[in-house]
Amino acid sequence: MKRISTIVTALLMCVAVCSFGQTTKSGLSIQLGGILPMGEFHAQPTGLPIIGVIPGFNTFEQNGGAMFGASFGLKYTYSFQNTKMENSGLGIFVSADGMWNALNKNLRDLYDNARETKPMYVNVPIMIGASYTTQFSDVFGIWAEAGLGADLFFKTPEGISERLTKYKMSPEFAFEAGVGVIFVRTISLGAHYYWLGSHNVMVKEESMFGHSQPSYPMKIGVWAFKLGFHF
Repeated sequence: MKRISTIVTALLMCVAVCSFGQTTKSGLSIQLGGILPMGEFHAQPTGLPIIGVIPGFNTFEQNGGAMFGASFGLKYTYSFQNTKMENSGLGIFVSADGMWNALNKNLRDLYDNARETKPMYVNVPIMIGASYTTQFSDVFGIWAEAGLGADLFFKTPEGISERLTKYKMSPEFAFEAGVGVIFVRTISLGAHYYWLGSHNVMVKEESMFGHSQPSYPMKIGVWAFKLGFHF
């Protein structure tokens, strides 16, 4: 009988903990992060010419040679406050991030040796999704989220300063999923995986050698490690 009472008491405590303070405040948050490129986006390009790089000539093929980068984002979350669902822990969010990645050192050295402007990568994922938060106390909670949307991909101009090679912006379907912790309902830490799409890297105009170049696909996936401030 004592064992049964102990089990019942433990179950009641678990229910109480999981239902405590589910409410998450609606509002805006600022997200600062580090971006770890994965797969083709991170892979070192092969077959580069010995003398350096040739802007606009699909030198990179499908590999981006991107290194660890940074991000800044804004997110608005609606958590059903003042409704029957306000204690459910559920929320709906809309977010937009700017993600920046430079080239790895080997590629940067090639551009520097050729005295050419180095390109960088910018991704702007815009997401809408759902989140769930459990507050174990006023100090500590955990959360998870998933979202769908679009990514706007930019490769910045490269080449000689007199005639830079410019690239078209590429929009593609994207999604993300993340988990993390939140402290005093104000500061969060999280890890997110973003699939940002298979983007076509396409030159805007003819190359510096007078030839029009076809696009080439590059699959972009990243891990984002974010620090959030919630207002």
